[in-house]
Amino acid sequence: MPDDDSRDLEPPARADASPPADTADDRRAWVELTGFQRDCLEAVARRERDGYPCYPSGIAQTLEQRYPAVSSGRLESSLRALVDRSLVAMREGLAGHVPAYRLTGAGRALLEGRADRLAALCDRRDTDDDGDEGAARAERADRPLGTRNER
Repeated sequence: MPDDDSRDLEPPARADASPPADTADDRRAWVELTGFQRDCLEAVARRERDGYPCYPSGIAQTLEQRYPAVSSGRLESSLRALVDRSLVAMREGLAGHVPAYRLTGAGRALLEGRADRLAALCDRRDTDDDGDEGAARAERADRPLGTRNER
């Protein structure tokens, strides 16, 4: 009898390993990111939305609203992992030395998918069937606490 006791088990996934290219399920891609990588992705999106450049120093500044201190090594390795997963694109920035980052379509889709799942989980809708903004939210707020998810 062989001593190999691996029983065909797969090795544990590494946080920096890229997901398979044919992964259609963005939930899997989301959970394969570390929490810090998710926050980096969100920081890039937030800076783009607000019209700020996405240099590492600016991304670190945005992250420091949540983290007390952000090391450049941790930030660089997380941004590199996001580039490797095609969630963020890198281009040369200041004087060709400091890279600048931008969200890719895949990165935006991943964030939007996560936002949609959270909105569904919280039973949040911005409009009802008639397009009346806030009416659906007000209706949910008026329901007794124990019946908010019942229809």
